[in-house]
Amino acid sequence: MTKAYRLGYRHGEVFMMRVDKLPEGLKPSKEKVFMVGSHGHDHKIKNGTLYFKQEDQYVFGYLEAKNTTLIHPEHSPKEDAKIEDGYYQLRKQQEWVNSELKPVID
Repeated sequence: MTKAYRLGYRHGEVFMMRVDKLPEGLKPSKEKVFMVGSHGHDHKIKNGTLYFKQEDQYVFGYLEAKNTTLIHPEHSPKEDAKIEDGYYQLRKQQEWVNSELKPVID
């Protein structure tokens, strides 16, 4: 049996996994920064709506992308990334423990 993978975007320590719809009961955030990376840089969006919801040690929220751009100060303004319109689950992808990487689940 072949495993099907969902479309998504990985950017540094975050993976945005495409989902069919948002979970019920989410409250939109006015915040545009969705993560501060391990080097202290903001990961933020221009346009779109963030919904923060800690579900487990990996999932920390959702994104409703509509004409959305990912902005990261180390690469901006020339390398901002357009995100395809849709819904995404936001997942933490990297954890440093005693100078070692800990496995993560996509």
